Amino acid sequence: MEAVHQVRTGTRRIEALLEALWAAMARRPAECEPAAGAQERYEEMFGRWRALLRKVRQAAAPVRDLDVHRKLLGGLIERWSAADSGPEANLHQQAGHLDAWLRSHRARAARPLGRRAAKWAGKLDSLVTATSEALAGLPLPAGARRRNAGARTALDAFARLSAEIELLHGENLHDFRKGAKKARYMAEADGADAYAGEVGKAIKRVQDAIGDWHDWEMLAEEAREALGDVELADYLAGARDRRYAEAVRITQTMRGRLMGEWRSIA
Repeated sequence: MEAVHQVRTGTRRIEALLEALWAAMARRPAECEPAAGAQERYEEMFGRWRALLRKVRQAAAPVRDLDVHRKLLGGLIERWSAADSGPEANLHQQAGHLDAWLRSHRARAARPLGRRAAKWAGKLDSLVTATSEALAGLPLPAGARRRNAGARTALDAFARLSAEIELLHGENLHDFRKGAKKARYMAEADGADAYAGEVGKAIKRVQDAIGDWHDWEMLAEEAREALGDVELADYLAGARDRRYAEAVRITQTMRGRLMGEWRSIA
């Protein structure tokens, strides 16, 4: 489970780092001209990175999701394990059936990831080398770095996201999380910027709250698909709704704080 999670998270971290590098190069002084053709090579590399990272992430996503859903369900199974009769015994039995269904789907989803992993690893190694060579032609003097550059990059990304998704609801909350996650990784990419670290922590609160809701939402949907309109599906829907309300509350609170930070640093 942890290995698949690291693969998926790693693809987003790399993509965020590349975008942060691109933003840094856009801020370089006018007198710092890149070598002939260097910027074009980097643009090409960035496109290749995005295409490959997307493939890896799409293959890893269903495996990671099913791992997390089984973990959530496992906690419920343990809670209800002592019930011999009554509603909790029914929930325990239904949860066991759902876990078997999830386990089967997880095994099928993992096959393409396992088949392609070695091929993708080779391509990633090649891209690392090619990107390093392309970056060598795009010098960015140390003096060009702005104060709190990592925080600025992350807050700029979060501000753009907030402008694109102003009104939060169930249809776009998960999309907001994905955008927030990228902004967080941009902040964390600058390990030398303590302020960027604080911005990253604040964004992570949004990401975690929405992610918790989304995992319970998907588990509730899987229960209805696997078992129909049973008691477990209703129980999971209730858990999902409580987490949705909490996710919206935390997101609105943290968004107000982060937008204030963005205005003050602009």
